[in-house]
This record gives sequence, C-alpha cells and structure tokens, in this order.
Amino acid sequence: MLYMTREERYISLDHMPNTRDLGGYETQDGHYTKAHHFVRASGPYECSDHDLDKLYDYGVRVTIDLRSDFEKKAMASRFSEDDRFENIEINLLDTEVVKVVPEEVKEYKDLGGVYIYALEAHKQQIKEVFDVFLNHLYDCVLFHCSAGKDRTGIISALLLDLAGCHDYDIVKDYSESYSNNMEIIEQLEENMDEATRAYLNSSPRYMMIMIDFLREHYGSAYSYLLDIGLTEDEINDIKDSFII
Repeated sequence: MLYMTREERYISLDHMPNTRDLGGYETQDGHYTKAHHFVRASGPYECSDHDLDKLYDYGVRVTIDLRSDFEKKAMASRFSEDDRFENIEINLLDTEVVKVVPEEVKEYKDLGGVYIYALEAHKQQIKEVFDVFLNHLYDCVLFHCSAGKDRTGIISALLLDLAGCHDYDIVKDYSESYSNNMEIIEQLEENMDEATRAYLNSSPRYMMIMIDFLREHYGSAYSYLLDIGLTEDEINDIKDSFII
C-alpha cells in the first residue's frame, strides 16, 4: 500500500518525538512519495542507543544537522558519535551565535516571515542540503534541526512540493510538529527568551504564508531550486528518487 497514515509515518523513538517519514503522500498526478527515503526529525542530542539502532534498522544512513554552531555545542548530536551514519552539518541560519531564532527574523510578525527570510537569505545553504539529496539518491536521509519544525519544515515543504503533493498535505505535515513536540517544548524554551517562545508554535497559517510566497515569486519548489543553482537534470533526479 503506497498511502500512509500519520501513524504509519510516525517513527516512535525514546527521545526524538518529532521523527517521521515523508513517504506515503499522494501527489497531484496520482503518484505517491516514497517511504524510507526522507525522514524529518527533531534534534538527536538525547536519543538513546535504542533510538540509534531503530533508525539504522529503518534504513537511515545519512543525517543532515541544520542547527547553528551554538546549538551543536550546547546539545551535541549523537549521530556525530556513531560511525554507522554519515553526519553532515549545514548551518541553515548561517551564524555561530544564534540559539533558536536568529536576531534578523525578529522584525517579522510571525514564523511565516521567518520562513520567507530563510528562503531568500540562505539559498546557498538550502542548495547544499539538496546537493546532499542528489548525492544520496538511493539512501535514506534524515534531516533535523532542534525541534524538527522550522528549518526542517522548510526543507520538508520544498521536498513535498517538488514531488507534486497537495498544498493541504504540505501544511498538515508541518502542523503536526506542535503536538509531537509537547514533551520537549520545555527544554527548548530554556534556550529562548520570553519574546521568542511564541516561535515554538506551528500554526498552519505560517506554512501557508511560505507556500504563497513560493508560488508568487517562483511558481514552485522546482523553479526555486533552479533559481538557487540546481540544474533541471539534478532536480528531476531528486524528484524521481522520491516518488513511486
């Protein structure tokens, strides 16, 4: 069965509560996204040996850490200590001192603006992420930030849009993060001040704002990826690896 429910996509782990497969979504032309290829996750800084074993058994071979240098120093990734995984670090926020929300985005009214900022300000880093996908077309790649919601959510939305998924599924996939993260929100709040704790929310409206911006300025994730430097052949290879 190609379709997967939310429960089937969710990967239950001891200490990575927002970990889930991007497979099993129907595309607008009747295909489905492939399971065991792209996994989105929260930070692996407290994951157990059992979690690492379960992810390896699930098929994960490559991990991408999207966190800032500050986050990695404060909460080291266990993937970096396990030679079964190829751990790649790409600082999506491009600053050494950021905790969870960069100073530059605080001028925006909500997270929708944060995501637009990331799309525009960090095209090189996003291209680096997709270069990893291109270099691992046949591997299961897990990518994560701290909560697995914002930076991870941007990459997930681009992948799902590239595959041709419906907007409502892209938004639904994003909005699941808040309920999944309830048990780690208190820990994340320790690295945030009062003014930025609101950024832990994941209202569907925030992702809708990003999608609207993507449509208005680029048309699609495909065109966005062309704009940031990938070729048509490279984009098609990533897309084809992700759909059945």
